[in-house]
Amino acid sequence: MVCIMSGASRQLTLFLYGCCVAALGVQAEEHCPAERHQAAQYVAAVYEHRSILSPNPLALTSRKQALELMNQNLDIYEQQVTIAAQKGVQIIVFPEDGIHGFNFTRTSIYPFLDFMPSPHLVRWNPCLEPHRFHDTEVLQRLSCMAVKGEMFLVANLGTKQPCHSSDPGCPNDGRYQYNTNVVFSSNGTLVDSYRKQNLYFEAAFNTPPEVDHITFDTPFAGKFGMFTCFDILFLHPAVRLLRDSEVKHVVYPTAWMNQLPLLAAIQIQRGFAIAFGVNFLAANIHHPSLGMTGSGIHTPLKSFWHHDMESPEGHLIIAQIQLEDTAGSVPDHCNKANITNALSAMPLPSDSLDSDEKPAVTLISKISFT
Repeated sequence: MVCIMSGASRQLTLFLYGCCVAALGVQAEEHCPAERHQAAQYVAAVYEHRSILSPNPLALTSRKQALELMNQNLDIYEQQVTIAAQKGVQIIVFPEDGIHGFNFTRTSIYPFLDFMPSPHLVRWNPCLEPHRFHDTEVLQRLSCMAVKGEMFLVANLGTKQPCHSSDPGCPNDGRYQYNTNVVFSSNGTLVDSYRKQNLYFEAAFNTPPEVDHITFDTPFAGKFGMFTCFDILFLHPAVRLLRDSEVKHVVYPTAWMNQLPLLAAIQIQRGFAIAFGVNFLAANIHHPSLGMTGSGIHTPLKSFWHHDMESPEGHLIIAQIQLEDTAGSVPDHCNKANITNALSAMPLPSDSLDSDEKPAVTLISKISFT
């Protein structure tokens, strides 16, 4: 939810920041030369959303009341998808907690949760099959937005999965509740989902029993990785996921509270893109009174970002990204293999440890390695 640093992740944070500073320094001094390639491109968008929040997130409400609030946020999402579609966007990312808000208890968030079937077990298009599962109204709207915009759509919502007493991890109320990212293809099919592993004092949600290392394929840019907010400061899933050499793009819903000197949202996002040599699509919540702003589309060498502590409005960022061979388009100090080797030598938590210790529009700008 709100993301600030814990001791277990401090060294990774410092490392990412160091990569950012070092890379920027080398770029300034040595101009960080990169090969030019004539390659295809794709158009991406991230939306920094000023979410409509529950006036009392601790109060118990009905499913009908919860849907009324969530549909107000989804109406704004739909407006942004329409604008993005007019600009030729092929993938759009929305922030963490953007649909339901935050500061719920486990009980008070329950009416806001959609049932989440496993995309690995069930092929499902919620827009075309709205009555296949109960309590999936939010998933249905997101699916139909993807169809309407003819684009891949990434969003974050709360989900629920029933469990049985025979399951030793099953909570007393008989259900798991997860902070979940979902991906829909341009035809509305549910492509994949990711359950947030590293919760930050989110009593409403459960930690998944196993870490999700989720990737999904697109016809326009190949393989994308996905994780959420606080996850970026941990070995699992972020670092392990990016050891896959085919992952050259990351989608990143977040609800990030800026904390100086090392945890400004843009700083962390850009540092990550540089450190791992990936294109990083980060969508943050917009609540300046809470210190929450900072979204961007970052390549290893360039960024197009939004950070505004004054305007109360959301902001849509659209950028055109060149498709290039990452290993051949960034210099050695930005090479993902070198970075992951360096991370392996750091005293990070071991694999066996639990990682828990009016909307403005920016016009399309071409981002490339120059």
